Amino acid sequence: MNPSKHLPLAGLLAAGALASMAAGAQSFIYTEGHGDIGIAYEDGAFEPHWHLHAGAVVNSSPLSEDAEYAPGEALVYVPNPSVSRPPGAQWDFLGTAAGNPLWTLPQSNQAGKPFLGIASEELVASEWSSLTLSLVGLSGPSGGHFSLWQSDAFGSPVVKMASGDGISGADTTSMIPGGHDHYFFGFTQPGVYQATFKWDGTHTADGAVSATDTFAFGVTAVPEPGEVGLAVAAGLGGLAWYRSRRRMSASLAA
Repeated sequence: MNPSKHLPLAGLLAAGALASMAAGAQSFIYTEGHGDIGIAYEDGAFEPHWHLHAGAVVNSSPLSEDAEYAPGEALVYVPNPSVSRPPGAQWDFLGTAAGNPLWTLPQSNQAGKPFLGIASEELVASEWSSLTLSLVGLSGPSGGHFSLWQSDAFGSPVVKMASGDGISGADTTSMIPGGHDHYFFGFTQPGVYQATFKWDGTHTADGAVSATDTFAFGVTAVPEPGEVGLAVAAGLGGLAWYRSRRRMSASLAA
């Protein structure tokens, strides 16, 4: 994927333009505030989704209340500036040499950036005996690598996932059902990344459950109009993730 084929965020969102609602196109660009990659469980199946909290900035406007979107409906924007990859072998997992640029989303809240977590708060903790999240696929710009890590008390990285040495069973982290945590998300090249995650869990009544879905990250870039199309914004009112819409449809049909 060639980063030069992507527009800066301001260009995409100018004059209130939003990405189209076409299937598979990211319609909502998340640029600031608290949000999560979430997992829910309904009707015997996992349901991965974006959970964006009140105040998170989506399509240039803060949300007045929490909102959820299907994985393919939203893209999280990773802005400039980049930082230099630190020296030391403990940072080799990033897949780029010391001193090279690295774009990150922070483990702690910072103004002007998405504060992205990974959450399972919609799961009832007592109903699960295990839960893991794995990186199983990645596409993006040439030479681009994705990493997920936390910082320990001494500032050293605790690596959870890293594509720099290839994707394998080691790119897995345990989750606490009903929990919520934050990480550093790191990227080595500008461009649009598609990261595919897999959830595996053991439900106390239903047994083994798994789901796989793909989430988009735009590192100083978002898909250009020719890739996803543009439509004139009509505001954020009435935007709800398909799971909530399905509940409403079932209620009306009853």
